[in-house]
Amino acid sequence: MLPLTTLAEADWPALHRLMRRRKFPHTPATLQQAAPHFRAATVLGLKGRGGLQAGFIFGPPEHGIAFFDAVCRTAAAGRWATRPVLQALFRHAFAPPPQGLGLRALWVQPHGRTALQACLAAGFQAVTPLKLRDGSPPVLVITPRLVPITFSFNPQQGAHHHGQPV
Repeated sequence: MLPLTTLAEADWPALHRLMRRRKFPHTPATLQQAAPHFRAATVLGLKGRGGLQAGFIFGPPEHGIAFFDAVCRTAAAGRWATRPVLQALFRHAFAPPPQGLGLRALWVQPHGRTALQACLAAGFQAVTPLKLRDGSPPVLVITPRLVPITFSFNPQQGAHHHGQPV
C-alpha cells in the first residue's frame, strides 16, 4: 500500500477536487474557500501514480478532541483501510507531540452505510443513535484505549511531513 504522507499546500487542489467529485458533505465550492479549513487542519493523504488516492483531515483540536474526515477515489474505496494505514492514522492522532497530535479523542460523522460499517470496524463507538430521526449522520468516537489491538501503534515512531511517510 502507498505510504501515508502529509499533504503540502500544492496538494490541496487535488484534495478539493476529490472532495467535490465525491460530493463530500459541506465542501466549499472553491479552493479559495476551502484553503483556510485545510490550513487550520492537519491534512494527510495517500498518493500514487494516478495522483491523490485518499485524503484524511484531522480538524483543529479543541481540548484534545478533533474531528476526522476521510475521502477517497472510487477505485480506492475500502482498499486504503489497511492495517498499516490505520495504524499510522491512529498514531498520528494519539501519539504525543512531536510524533503525533496527542489527542484524547477523535470523532467522525460517517455518511452512508459503508462508511459507518468501516468506522465501527476500525473501533469507533457510537455516542448517538446510529439512525437519527432527523436523518443526520451519527456521531462516533474513538480514544487511544478504544483502538483495537489489530490497529495498535508504536507511539515512538515519528511522523514526517510534506511528502514524507507519516
